[in-house]
Amino acid sequence: MKQLLYFTSFLLVITSASIAQDSTIALRRTPRAIIKFAPLSLLDQDATIQAGLEYQIKAGRSVQVEGGYGWRSLSAFKVDLDDFVRAEVWRVRSEVRFYTGRYRTNRRQGVAVGSSFPLGNYWAIDGLFKQINVVGKEYDPQSIFSSAKPELLGLKRVSRYVLGTHLKIGRQFAFYDPYKHLFSRTLLDVYVGAGARWAINDIRRHTAAPDYPCGCGFGRSFDTQGGQWTPSLTAGLKVGFAL
Repeated sequence: MKQLLYFTSFLLVITSASIAQDSTIALRRTPRAIIKFAPLSLLDQDATIQAGLEYQIKAGRSVQVEGGYGWRSLSAFKVDLDDFVRAEVWRVRSEVRFYTGRYRTNRRQGVAVGSSFPLGNYWAIDGLFKQINVVGKEYDPQSIFSSAKPELLGLKRVSRYVLGTHLKIGRQFAFYDPYKHLFSRTLLDVYVGAGARWAINDIRRHTAAPDYPCGCGFGRSFDTQGGQWTPSLTAGLKVGFAL
């Protein structure tokens, strides 16, 4: 009987020592979905309230879909949409992500985070669709310079469609607090990328002449027909919560 007690005590000591040497922090196992919000989208030229959902389809790979809506006075800055009577913005973005390796919180001490939701460095390919609907006043072009009060012909309606794709790199990381599991599910996602986009205007107006002022923002115009390819840069930050 004494030998059995000695052997059991020995196993307990060995087990405790092995657990003490394990530096892996296991976050609570949860579904692999992450709901996200994009606060920087409010600072965009086409400001939107934007949210999305990321879901891990397999180890190291996930898909993300997000959407947003904005209106004329949403941006905190002076933008070209302010030149119109009404304006609204619809934005949809989807991407496939490839996470590159193990996520660590302290490389020197070898502390790692084991999680059922994706963390760490990643690269991604995304697709973007954006539609901007604006309504502006259209004046008689001959009366703009010849009269103190230009003659209003009516309202001009323009729908601007944008398609784009980007190759992005980023990092998604979590906060860890052993006493606050809710806080440990809060994530930050930062990324940068480059690609191209194609834009076209669908204009419904009374006359072929542009109005005054033209309502043109940086690198674009709402008064020209036809599509145009342009290079595109993207960067952002999202705040997420693992469900």
